[in-house]
Amino acid sequence: MLAAIAGYFRAQIGEIERDDALRWYGAALAFLHVVTYLYWIDQRVVGFLHAEAEPICWPLAPDCHALRVLSAAGVTRLLRAYFAAAVGVGVLFAWKPLVPWAYASLIAVNVLKLAVMLLDYRLRMNQHYMAFAATFVYLLIPGKRPALRVLISLFYFWAGSLKLNWEWISGAGLYRPMWPFAGVGVVIACAYVVVLELVVTWGLLAKCAWIFWAAFAQFFLFHALSWQVVGFFYPLLMFAILAIFPLSRAVEPRDPPVGLLTALWTGRARRSVYATALGFSLLQLAPYAFPGDPALTGEGRLYALHMFDARPICEGWAELHNADGTTTRRDLKLRLDTRIACDPIVYFNRARNLCRQRDLGRIAFQDLDLHLSARRATDGQLRRVIATSGFCARRERYDPFRHNAWILTE
Repeated sequence: MLAAIAGYFRAQIGEIERDDALRWYGAALAFLHVVTYLYWIDQRVVGFLHAEAEPICWPLAPDCHALRVLSAAGVTRLLRAYFAAAVGVGVLFAWKPLVPWAYASLIAVNVLKLAVMLLDYRLRMNQHYMAFAATFVYLLIPGKRPALRVLISLFYFWAGSLKLNWEWISGAGLYRPMWPFAGVGVVIACAYVVVLELVVTWGLLAKCAWIFWAAFAQFFLFHALSWQVVGFFYPLLMFAILAIFPLSRAVEPRDPPVGLLTALWTGRARRSVYATALGFSLLQLAPYAFPGDPALTGEGRLYALHMFDARPICEGWAELHNADGTTTRRDLKLRLDTRIACDPIVYFNRARNLCRQRDLGRIAFQDLDLHLSARRATDGQLRRVIATSGFCARRERYDPFRHNAWILTE
């Protein structure tokens, strides 16, 4: 068994060693971590990752408070080590004889990033999801060139499927103005993005040069313009992820004579490519296995793209029942300019933190009722998402694999 596992990893490393396009793409994947570090510093994440800060835990790591052992200075040093390691991995990929070391180091840097992210759910972003997915295929799937390009095309395709709603097309889902568009121009631009992601994305796999470069230029322009709406992280990350496309056209070996797109649709692509496409696509269907509107309930979206498709608006609070019979309302909304600002996971965690503080004697109250109401930006009124009485006594858990009855869907 160990020999088989070692042989498998040697084969993955050998594929990268033989292909300069893949070797340089490894450097691009290392760059993703450099950009991640810069974004985390820009967002001052140290302020909520240290041991004394309030934790918002992932459903798959519900006791993350036990993992938060570093001071603010310790977290800062850890992030600097992460940055230095990312730069080092990129340098290793520049020398062909060092590819095995670069491969192992890329695994280590991703494990370190995942360990940091597990400290708090507020680090969740769609950008990380795509970066991990692309890195997973690069490290572990044979036939890396075609598998990566099909995966990235599917990033866009499934993102486009999420935008098939009026909230996105109307522009109501945008957090900021989108120069140079205004009025009806915003609607046209948002509708164009849907066409871009659902249709034009397949041009990235085309054999014909003018079709490919026309499609690639549109995506490059799309991400350049998105900078003003979402900031620097997403565009820079996508520029690095997209690098596999020009590298695959510029560096030998070439695609099959029929081209990757034709090979894919006629059943002549490698089985690993189809397995990658099927596995990723099945994950995108996960939210539809849960009742309710995933944009409001958040259920199932842990496993799928969490795209810029809706802008939920919400109110979340706890009613603290005091020993003297009075109640105190505690606003639980965090000031987050992200798509998780109205996620029930955030409010569940904040209520659970209050219960824990009560048990430690730091806050005096008997129990609390948890409330969350939310709506899409284009909805007329708020809908109840959470209305749980006696939250502390109930000791509710968040099940990441099944519908949670305390999340309301009607």
